[in-house]
Amino acid sequence: MKKKNTNNFMLLLLLVAGTLLTNKAIAQEDTAAKKETPKELVTLKYFNENSSVQYLMLANFLKTGKKIEPQKNKVFKLYLDSNSAANLIGTVTTDEKGRAKSFIPPSLKVMWDVNSAHKFIAMANGKEEDAAAEIEIAKARIKIDTSSEENIKSITVLVTKFENDAWVPVKDVEMKIGIQRHGGILSAGEAATYTTDSSGKAIVQLNKDSLPGDIKGNIILAASVEDNDLFGNLIVEKTVPWGVNVITAPGFFDQRTLWSTRFRTPIWLLVMAYSIVIGVWGTIIYLVMQIIKIKKLGKDDYPVYPAVNSGKMVME
Repeated sequence: MKKKNTNNFMLLLLLVAGTLLTNKAIAQEDTAAKKETPKELVTLKYFNENSSVQYLMLANFLKTGKKIEPQKNKVFKLYLDSNSAANLIGTVTTDEKGRAKSFIPPSLKVMWDVNSAHKFIAMANGKEEDAAAEIEIAKARIKIDTSSEENIKSITVLVTKFENDAWVPVKDVEMKIGIQRHGGILSAGEAATYTTDSSGKAIVQLNKDSLPGDIKGNIILAASVEDNDLFGNLIVEKTVPWGVNVITAPGFFDQRTLWSTRFRTPIWLLVMAYSIVIGVWGTIIYLVMQIIKIKKLGKDDYPVYPAVNSGKMVME
């Protein structure tokens, strides 16, 4: 018994020591984070959709230790190649997530067509002497083509860049190729990503059958180059009739189903919900009634003693 008590005491000491060490490490980490100077982070990303819509995404955060906070209502000016008034892309203000978006205006098209590579500059409002962020990209475009022979559907994606006044193919460009869904791009094949060959092409066979499309059976094919160091973000889409047409039956949303409105809730779900509510409130009411009953019984059973005055009993 004595040995067992000794072991329990040692185990208690180890638990206390471990707790103290953990709290000390957390306190030291918090102290170090408080002493660390906050660092402002500004990032720029370039996007090109369907070789027609081009825009920039700016993100502004404040990093203190491991904590990152978005900076709201921060104003930035975006420029093309140099921070002169003639090269101004636009002035943006960050939202509650610390992000802002700006499209490249048509007024800069002539400047855009001159060179094969461009620099984007973000200047913080009131700090025109230093750039808050810079990125440099090469002009590129992405095209998507399809073929269907003997029930074999193939997707071909071509990536080219502008060089020496001509569009030349680019190899070793990694991208996603598949079907555009609400959660992102569903890969057309088995691999998650695909890489272009020496001809700048990546060819994938579609192995997804009977995918639901729109009312005409159309689905949207998509290819996406994400965060490429040279080209930025390139996105292209194409609509093809390779899906299954989805037609909503008359009165579909009038049925009592989980996807209907609250006034069309299934009966079994209503019974379950109301049973839980009645059970909980019934239990609470029952307990309150029992407490009241106990108090009442206590008052009825309490003995009544005769009054005492100056040591003499007074009969009532």
